[in-house]
Order: sequence, then C-alpha cells, then structure tokens
Amino acid sequence: MTMGIVNAGAMPIYEDIEQPMRDYCEEVVLNHSADGGHVERLLKFAEEEKEKKERAGPGGGKVVDKLEWRTKPVGERLTHALVKGIAEFVEEDAEEARQMFDTNLEVIEGPLMTGMNVVGDLFGAGKMFLPQVIKP
Repeated sequence: MTMGIVNAGAMPIYEDIEQPMRDYCEEVVLNHSADGGHVERLLKFAEEEKEKKERAGPGGGKVVDKLEWRTKPVGERLTHALVKGIAEFVEEDAEEARQMFDTNLEVIEGPLMTGMNVVGDLFGAGKMFLPQVIKP
C-alpha cells in the first residue's frame, strides 16, 4: 500500500496502544524487524486475541472502569479530559478547581495549562494528531 485514508480523530492516542500490539504494528507499518517475521507475528497475535475474546464469550474479557480517572485529583482529571477530549465533566471540574484558587486566571495558568502542555507534548512528539487535539 502506498497511501491510505484514515480518520485520525477516531484513532487511539499512541501511548494508549497496549504492548505488544504497538510494537507489532510499528514493525509492520515500517516493514522492518530483525528477523523479517513481523507480519507473521502480528497475524499470530491478532488470531490469539480473537480466540481470547471468543473464549470469554459475549461481554467477557477485562472489566475496565471507564470512570476510574474521576477519582483522581482535579488537576489530573482536567489533564485526562483534555488529552482524551472528554467534555462531559469539564464544568464540574473547572468549578472545583476554581474553588481551590483565589482567581479564575490561576485555574487557567495552573491545572488547565498543565493539561494543555501534555497535549502539546504529545502533539509535538507525533503521538496525537490535529483532529485529536481539536476534537469537539
């Protein structure tokens, strides 16, 4: 393949791709591995993952609490929401942060800017793409 069209806004953030899948995908996309067996490794891994899901049955597999991040301190919650593009709790978390500071500007210069710095670092490192950064 010489070209492909993807919806980068729907792609996971690079750091969120679990190992060893990330390594297998990198080897295939870059067409490079020490032994030349990268395609076979990815296919074997995909088949093993498919079998695991089939054995687990419907609704089986790992149980993940998608709101676990809500138990973290407000600064970490704001950063998580900015990186993941989650707007659902933004007003609640921003108000909680506002109560911690003397001025609204301190909220912007503090936890919100910290979160945006993380987004900027991921974008600068090529681990987030523009559609993910400006996700509505």
